[in-house]
Amino acid sequence: MKRAAVSSGFQAAGIAVLALLAMVNPTAAEDVSFAGKTVTMTIGFGAGGSVDLYGRILGQYLVRHLPGQPSLIVVNQLGAGGVVALNSWINRAEPNGLSVTVGAESQTDPDALRRTQAKYDLMKLNYVGGLTAYSQGLFIKSDAVARLRDKAQKPVLMGLVGSTLRSGNYQVLWGAKLLGWNVQWVRGYPSTSDLRQALERGEIDMSTFGASRDIKGLIDSGTFTVASQGGTVKDGKRVPRAVFGSAPILADLVRGRIADAAAQEAFDYTETVSQVGMWLALPPGTPDPVLAAYVTAFDDTLRDPGYQADFAKIDPDSPVASKADIEALIGKLARVSPQTLDYIQAEMRRQDVDKTN
Repeated sequence: MKRAAVSSGFQAAGIAVLALLAMVNPTAAEDVSFAGKTVTMTIGFGAGGSVDLYGRILGQYLVRHLPGQPSLIVVNQLGAGGVVALNSWINRAEPNGLSVTVGAESQTDPDALRRTQAKYDLMKLNYVGGLTAYSQGLFIKSDAVARLRDKAQKPVLMGLVGSTLRSGNYQVLWGAKLLGWNVQWVRGYPSTSDLRQALERGEIDMSTFGASRDIKGLIDSGTFTVASQGGTVKDGKRVPRAVFGSAPILADLVRGRIADAAAQEAFDYTETVSQVGMWLALPPGTPDPVLAAYVTAFDDTLRDPGYQADFAKIDPDSPVASKADIEALIGKLARVSPQTLDYIQAEMRRQDVDKTN
């Protein structure tokens, strides 16, 4: 009788503990389901751009693999390379799995964030997965290649989207500083497609591109040379992208030319930024079971033949990034010192990157 009473007491205590856990974290005591609900995906870039296309295709299949198969709404909000959208989203998104965002490098670059007055902490987001960056190529009109290496001639016009450098553009910043490239910066183009069209009509002489739909036409035209490329990190090493042929990796071109520790830290920072592609995230405070449901759905989406076929039409060689991959990159960028950012901004001022031509 005494043993039965003790056993009964343990059972009662166990039930009480489970009840308490359920009150503290209800999702731990029940299955996650989004049946009959709508997921809103916020994208801080224009419709039809690389981030938008990736987000829409990913979202289309992701919701099919989420428990309950919710519907999907995509909202585009432009401004400051996606910073405006992320500032807004992180303040209003409820941590219930119904608000997600697809972001990109310009929303994670500490230098860009400081200049655009970002008001969010990237370390607090709950990352699901995404893509690491493909190698970007520096496309230059073939008849301008000689001018790039000869300061006695008129400068080569380098075009930028917006007013801040993006990862591929750092190739040119370092080329001008360490290799003596003859460059004049032209900023303010609204989108990558506008930039490509400006290059094709001769308004500028060169710029960097990575998306397959951009580089295919430039390569096929036969009028452009790929002067350098950023390379893609695989197994800890930067490797070239086959489509760029024999174009050298910038890190190889500048090896041995960086004279001081501050410059090396700045170069390492830009190399890290160049690895950031696109990512899917949930807001701070999202319960672990909800995040786990998204990670599982993301992995299932990658294996979905429909997703594979649709995304291959856009960027067939984009390397996949896991939740851990993205967290590692964001962690590295979070540790970049203010002094390193000061170094980059000083170099940009020296080269008149902020000057509209």
